[in-house]
Formats: sequence, C-alpha cells, structure tokens
Amino acid sequence: MTTYLDPVNGSRISQAYAEAMSSAPITRVMVATYEFRHPNFLEGGVVTPIRVVNDFTNIRAKLESAAPVGADTFVEFTAMPVSVNGPEEGDTSSVPSLSINVDGVSGHIAEQLDEALLSATPVEVTERIYASDDLTAPARMPPITMILRTINVTDVTVSAQASFYDPANNAFPRKEYTLAEHPGLSI
Repeated sequence: MTTYLDPVNGSRISQAYAEAMSSAPITRVMVATYEFRHPNFLEGGVVTPIRVVNDFTNIRAKLESAAPVGADTFVEFTAMPVSVNGPEEGDTSSVPSLSINVDGVSGHIAEQLDEALLSATPVEVTERIYASDDLTAPARMPPITMILRTINVTDVTVSAQASFYDPANNAFPRKEYTLAEHPGLSI
C-alpha cells in the first residue's frame, strides 16, 4: 500500500518518492510514464489511451482512482525512449510548456496520432511517476495533465509541445452575446 506525505501546495508525494529524492536507494528507480488520450484512439471500437514508459521493459502499474480512463486498474505501459524538457525558468508571463519526444513509436501509434491531428479535439497527456518497487499507485499525486499544442509525427518519432490550460488567453466575458440569441441588442 502506497503511503503519502502531507500535501504541500496541493501536491502529495509518496514516502518512496521522498526517500528516492533524498537518498536514492540503489534498489529504487523513479519511472516516468506518459498517457496520451483522445476520442479517436480506438482499439476494437473502444477508446484506448496510448501508454508509454521511459524504460527498457514494459510495466504494469495501477492508475489512481481519479484517472480519466481505467481508474483503479492495473494497465500496461509500453517501453519506449522518452525525453522531456521542462519549461524554462524565468519571470515571463508565458504559459509553461514541456517538449516531449518519443522515439521508436510503431506505425499503429503514428496512425492514431495522425488521425487525432485531423480532429478539433486536443490530445491530453498525463505524466505519472512511479517508484520501481511500488507500482500500486503513482508516487506523485495528483499526476500532471497537459494538452498537446503542437505534434510532429514521423514514421518512428513523435515530437510534441504540451502546456497547461491557459485562462489568460480566453475572451472575457466568456459568454458571447449574439443577435441571434439576444435580439434586444440591436435596439
């Protein structure tokens, strides 16, 4: 059973994650997994996320109870080389973004991402960190979920920029008042 420390700024980390950060036991590795979700990712007519792990072997790990797909179940993450570059530190007002590169993707995954690019619905990506000796829950809660803003798919590589929802770039007021809905505006 995974035990978590008290939350700090709304984020909780597991006891295993805290130990790995402070002393880095040789028997424990923190494993990063990534789940890509889109309504067009179908297998047998069922929406199925693309799940990858930055490791040399596939893993079966349990998702958190609030997971959008497959909550509280063990799922398979496919081993692929993943590199992630975090946002630059600074005092700019831009939305933090990550650069995600996944190498060695199969043709099936490339086809699914190509189909998602044709849709107006964005692809969501969730990063979950697990302790290698405790795959019963993510080591950092809640997992980070972002939206892919740009995606470049080749035969074997996926490169993408992911960022958080940006409320600063929304129109205000959010509700648009049109003549069709509110004919009194023309008076």
